[in-house]
Amino acid sequence: MNKKRVTPVRLSRRVLLRGAGGVVLGLPLLECMLGGRNVRSARAQTASPQRYGIVFAGQAIGGDDWATNSQRINGEVYEEDGHFIVPATFGADYAITTPLEPLSDLKADFSVLSNLSMPYSKTSTDPGDVPAGGAYRDFHGGASSPLLCGVRSQSADFRCGGTTSDQALAAQIRGQTLIDSLVLRAQPSWYLADSSYSGRQYISYDENAEPIEAQVSPLIAYQSLFGNFDPGTQADSEAQALHDFRHRSRLSILDLIGDKRDRVLTGLGKADRERLERHYDELRDLEQRIDGAMDLGGGQCALPPAPGDDPAIGGDNAGSGSDTIATNTGYSEEGARTRLLLDLVHMAWVCDLSRVATVQITVFQSHMNALPISTEMGLPIRADLHEVGHNGDVDNKGQLAVSTCLKWHAGHYAYFLDKLKNTPEGEGTLLDNSAVVFMPEGGHGTQLNDAESQNQTHSVEQMVLLVAGRAGGLAPGRHIDASGYHPVQGLLAAMQAAGYSGDSLGEVTGAIAELFG
Repeated sequence: MNKKRVTPVRLSRRVLLRGAGGVVLGLPLLECMLGGRNVRSARAQTASPQRYGIVFAGQAIGGDDWATNSQRINGEVYEEDGHFIVPATFGADYAITTPLEPLSDLKADFSVLSNLSMPYSKTSTDPGDVPAGGAYRDFHGGASSPLLCGVRSQSADFRCGGTTSDQALAAQIRGQTLIDSLVLRAQPSWYLADSSYSGRQYISYDENAEPIEAQVSPLIAYQSLFGNFDPGTQADSEAQALHDFRHRSRLSILDLIGDKRDRVLTGLGKADRERLERHYDELRDLEQRIDGAMDLGGGQCALPPAPGDDPAIGGDNAGSGSDTIATNTGYSEEGARTRLLLDLVHMAWVCDLSRVATVQITVFQSHMNALPISTEMGLPIRADLHEVGHNGDVDNKGQLAVSTCLKWHAGHYAYFLDKLKNTPEGEGTLLDNSAVVFMPEGGHGTQLNDAESQNQTHSVEQMVLLVAGRAGGLAPGRHIDASGYHPVQGLLAAMQAAGYSGDSLGEVTGAIAELFG
């Protein structure tokens, strides 16, 4: 019996079905794509996107003239270990310190880099003697440029001399997402009368070394990312594209490409037809599960709840010491603002609207009132955040006071990591596909300004970074001795984990390889 010969359809591995409005649906691997090769010999290329983020804390990690195990709490001076952020031992079996307590359940998901430092001239205050990647002898501004972009500072003007890590990576992957990078800040006011930020509010600089204004309003950030744009009146092309994206996300992909599906099925062999039908069934099941899901942390790209009106902005601090600091000034619900901004970054990453983000909780040399946040931590401190590192208040100062405020910052970092970890993606989680850095402003040790005084907050010694996630082969879960390394070398490792192809940032070269195991 003669059988009619059927010429099989030949499809490229890159064949895509495009529905209305540009929805893209990838096909499974079919025999007709292989040109006669065995199906089992082909390897699927299904890598998840990699993300990069920085969570910044504008505060010291120790107290002026206090050893890392010394403090005055409730009027009592005593020594006690375990409050300085740096663990006492290296490796995976280190003991969690006070600032790291919010991260205790995530210990296997981040690494601690300690003993980082930035170079500076110990014998000269001349700007021309600042070494490459080094700090000018005037903290805070003199240390900001090398910390953020790896370029030496030659003044104390809080200005980067190059591109920051987030923008260097964003430039490399430009066009792969709707938004190149998210730049957000939770502290919306400077809080000191008769002065201003003067650059302290910037942690992101573009390819021309120009500062990028951070969005401080959770509501505006939400509207920009997920707002209901009117295509008839919205002239901005990005807003139009976002509107189209949100509209398409509400439609069934399979309904949109139904006619093209039928044409592709025609002429396929029996095995390919059955495989493609199973693929469609699986997609339909996935769509139905996404439609029925209400938990935004479950891995679905979904419209997050609107944040509502922004919290009120507090007035300037009445003073910095315990005799003058007021309970209702210098604070704008930074805790709530931070959580809202992190929620938006999380969903933007879930939806692949962006893959790069910086969230500045507090600014350089922050004068945010520490009383509300320290009260939350069980240790009321009547001082602004900057003064906690220097003088504290009459009864509470030294290491535990500083670490209490640092613990508050780290708690927001932990909140973000937990959301990423509980978001399924591919065969793992969103955290598995991310590299997220926690960056305090300074270190603790020899004072930068005089190159002599010890146990000082104005120091670029004993600096610390936390690096979380498993993007690009990161191997978290350890305390790593990073003696001899620059903080930017930690950033470079995280950048490379997220896909950065370079090996330098500014004047600093070489990533910390130990972060990869």
